[in-house]
Amino acid sequence: MYRLSRSLSAAAAIVFIIIQPMLWGQQSSTDAPARTAQSWKFGTEFDVVPYATGGYYASFFGADKGWRLRSVVARSGTPSFLVSSGFEKKRTDAYALLVDRFLGARRHEFKGFWVGSGVEYWHSRIRQTNTTDFTYYDNALATAGGGYVWRVTKYFYLNPWVDANFVVGGSRDINVSGRIYKQPLVTPEVSLKLGFIF
Repeated sequence: MYRLSRSLSAAAAIVFIIIQPMLWGQQSSTDAPARTAQSWKFGTEFDVVPYATGGYYASFFGADKGWRLRSVVARSGTPSFLVSSGFEKKRTDAYALLVDRFLGARRHEFKGFWVGSGVEYWHSRIRQTNTTDFTYYDNALATAGGGYVWRVTKYFYLNPWVDANFVVGGSRDINVSGRIYKQPLVTPEVSLKLGFIF
């Protein structure tokens, strides 16, 4: 537990360093359009995959000058074909703090391509096939990914995305009722988010 806490603290410090430009503000570059006094945008996103696997997803964000800071709370089930043989019913509750940077001339409008990174905490459960006792375990992860925001209306958009999550804390060798389940070092993800920005 100490190692997990230390890993989360180190990752959070890295995220804080990354988001300092958002917190303290940035001077507009010479190629940026003139900005009005109020430029912050706020919004929320919903991811389709967690709901399709019996879970949920909610994300809230604040964005300014092409930067976006997101918090995420989600639960998702892992399809059986993605779980090691002999195990089943894997489910993960995820909590994340992420920083994104939009790219290109329209980055101040939060449209187009974006890249991001951050830290996550996963609380997972799993059991051996044909048993009833679940084993619970925790991991800290660093994540990096990107996507594309397509604005459908002024306030509603679609956001296809992809990322990879890397275990940086917590055990990967999980004793599940006497048998070892190995948490993957890297977990890739791809999905579609529905978003609203105001």
